[in-house]
Amino acid sequence: MHTEPAFSLPDGPFTRHQATSLTELYKNVAIEDDQGTHFRLVVRYNGTMVWRAWNFEPEAGRLLNRYITSYGIRKP
Repeated sequence: MHTEPAFSLPDGPFTRHQATSLTELYKNVAIEDDQGTHFRLVVRYNGTMVWRAWNFEPEAGRLLNRYITSYGIRKP
């Protein structure tokens, strides 16, 4: 499965607003391990986690964008 992202994250750290925008567009992207100021964005495919990253990681957005492009399932 390969789709062009409707919205992509910046290459580095990302905000809660940016993460929430993705969870509204994709049914297999979710915010998990929410600790208030930081959280993980997780991409799953067929129920299996394929990638996750904390919102503050230096290359979090670049890597998540790659997995969302490959595995993202758009909501209807």
